Amino acid sequence: MTGGRVLVTGATGLIGRHLAAPLAARGYEVVALSRKGGGLTGDLLADPEGVAERAGASHLIHLAWHDAPTARMTAAENLDWTVASLRLLRAFARHGGQRAVMVGSCAEYDWRGAGHLTEDAPLTPQSPYGAAKAATGLAAMGLAPALGLSLVWARPFFLYGPGEPPGRLFGDIIKGVSAGRPVDCTDGLQRRDFLHAADVAGALAHLLASDATGAVNIGSGQAIEVRAMIGELARQMGREDLIRLGARPRPKDDPAVIEAGITRLAATGFRPHYDLKTGISAVLTAEKAHA
Repeated sequence: MTGGRVLVTGATGLIGRHLAAPLAARGYEVVALSRKGGGLTGDLLADPEGVAERAGASHLIHLAWHDAPTARMTAAENLDWTVASLRLLRAFARHGGQRAVMVGSCAEYDWRGAGHLTEDAPLTPQSPYGAAKAATGLAAMGLAPALGLSLVWARPFFLYGPGEPPGRLFGDIIKGVSAGRPVDCTDGLQRRDFLHAADVAGALAHLLASDATGAVNIGSGQAIEVRAMIGELARQMGREDLIRLGARPRPKDDPAVIEAGITRLAATGFRPHYDLKTGISAVLTAEKAHA
């Protein structure tokens, strides 16, 4: 299922900025919506109907969400985005939409369990953000057949990439190390499933062109210690001496392992482009280019 006109919301975000190339490679005409200007104009919270009507798209990748870096997990605005996302989906179907990929989060799952999370793991989110994403996904998947839509609810795990805003791991480390300042980190023993933002975007484009439906995790399938990511980043920057592991305490309820079960994603034929070393190298190359 390739080709057509695809509306991309959140097109200039950490993932969205990487979507144009893989979508174009599959023959899609991209209509980008972003609050930062360019492309399609419109207020998704206030007027999702108008956005869908003006886009006139047969396909949708919906990434836009409340993105305040310090309060994203707890902000009441998460509820606004649940409402706006479902209104957009209904309007998209009303104006000729056929196929949608909407983006949820691994924060929908119960992180207090075994740590390896498949799509049928319990949805017991521990944050307002996770709860809002879970509610949106359940409603979207439940309503898609009645709306005449083929729909994937994608759940990315932990991602990294160039241009991270303050409050994210890579962005804070790169900024601190570049300034020659010591960077306080936790012990980094917690294990997380990381994927480069460009690979997450590639997975979304791949899923859009596939015949997959329902919930699909997006991750590497192999969690690694956070300290390994931090160490490789600092090594490639030549300043391992500035990383202070253990200088910051980990939250008392910080899960030991969060890892994606990726059987459904792998079954579609998707394979990520980057491994740990090449992904970090790509981030640093992009950061230098935009310095």
